[in-house]
Amino acid sequence: SAVDNQNCQGKIVVQIIDGFGYVWKVNDVIRLRREYRIIGMLVGSAARHPREQTGLPLLLMPAEIQLLKEEGVVSLVEKPALINPPSEEVKEQAQEYRDQSFQQQVHIFKKEKEKNILSFAERIIAGKRKKMEKKAEKRKKLKESGQLDTSDLEPPIEEIDRDAIIQEEINKIQPITPEHQVLQIFTQDPWRSEIHQPARWQYPDGDENKCRLLAFRSLWEKGYYVGEGSKFGGDYLVYLGDPVSYHAKYIVICLGRRDSNKFSRPQDIVAKSRLGNQVRKAVLIAELVENDRVKFTKYLRAVNNNSNRRFPSNYLNSSTTGSYQRGGQNRDSNPQSMNPDVEHHEHDAEGQSYSQNDDKEVYDDCGDDYDPYDDEM
Repeated sequence: SAVDNQNCQGKIVVQIIDGFGYVWKVNDVIRLRREYRIIGMLVGSAARHPREQTGLPLLLMPAEIQLLKEEGVVSLVEKPALINPPSEEVKEQAQEYRDQSFQQQVHIFKKEKEKNILSFAERIIAGKRKKMEKKAEKRKKLKESGQLDTSDLEPPIEEIDRDAIIQEEINKIQPITPEHQVLQIFTQDPWRSEIHQPARWQYPDGDENKCRLLAFRSLWEKGYYVGEGSKFGGDYLVYLGDPVSYHAKYIVICLGRRDSNKFSRPQDIVAKSRLGNQVRKAVLIAELVENDRVKFTKYLRAVNNNSNRRFPSNYLNSSTTGSYQRGGQNRDSNPQSMNPDVEHHEHDAEGQSYSQNDDKEVYDDCGDDYDPYDDEM
C-alpha cells in the first residue's frame, strides 16, 4: 500500500534503490550528522566540477540504515514513479518549465552584459575617441598627399555622443542559445505527486553482516563516529569526534563465525598491524561469538620500552576488549569514555606489561617511514 508524506512526518526519508539507501535533503543530511553522528558518504557530483566536488545524495551504509531504522529515526521508502516512464502531461509540464527558465536566463544574461558595459563605459568612450583620432590623422595624411577619396572615408565626427555609443554596444549583445542554457537538477520531483511505498529491506543476512551491525552499534552507542573503512582495508574507521575535525583512531575489521580463521596465520596479522601502524591507527578485529555477541581484539606492533626500539613486526600485542549483544543488553565492555574498547593491561613479546602511558608511546612512535599525509580523514 502507498504511504504519503504524513506517515513519514518527523522521520528522515531514506530512498532504497537496488538495495542502497540514499538521503536527498540537505537538512536531513545535517540532522543525521549533528544529532545522530551518522556520516554516510556524499556520492553526487557537481555539474561543473564532477571530479573535484561531491554533493547529494548521501549514501548510507547498510549498518547505518538498520541502526536508524531500529532507533525509529528513518522511514525506508521506494518510489515507483521513478521506475515508470513519465506521462505526456508531466512531459509538457517539464518542457514548459524549461522554456520559462530559458527566457529568464536570456533576460538575466542581457542585464548582466548591460551592467558590464555601463561599468566600463569610460574605457569604451576612450577607445572610441582614440579610434576616431586615428581616422582623423589618416584623413589628414591622405589629404596632404592628394590621395583623399571622400567616398572611401566617413566624414569626421567632431563630438562623441556618449549615450549613442553605449546604446550601440548594448545592441550588439547576442542572446544565449538553448545549448548554453543552465539546467536545474532537482533533488525532488516538482511535478509528480510524492507517493511513497514502503521499501523491502532485510539486514543483516549472514554472520559477517551481523558482526558488522553489532560492531557498528556497539561503537556508535559509546559515542564514536563510525565511517566506511575500505580505503584502509577494513570495514569501518572509528573517530573520536566529527571526521571534519578528527583523524580516525581505529580500523575495524569484522569477522563472522566462519571467518575467524582468516587471521590464523601470523603473516595476516602482521600485514594488518603494519597497515595500521603506517597510518597511525590501531587495528580492531571484531568477531561474532556465541549468543550473537561481538568481541573486539586490538593489534599493535610491540615497542621495547627500555630502548624505544621497535620489535620485529611479528611480535604483536593483542587484547580482548569486551563484548556486545544486540539491543544493548548483556554488555560487559570497558566503560572508559574516550578509549572504551582498549584494556591497558597488555603484554609485549617478552611478557612485560606496560601501562596506559606506555601504550600511548606506541601511537606516537611511528618510525622514520611515517608519512603524515597517509593519515587521511
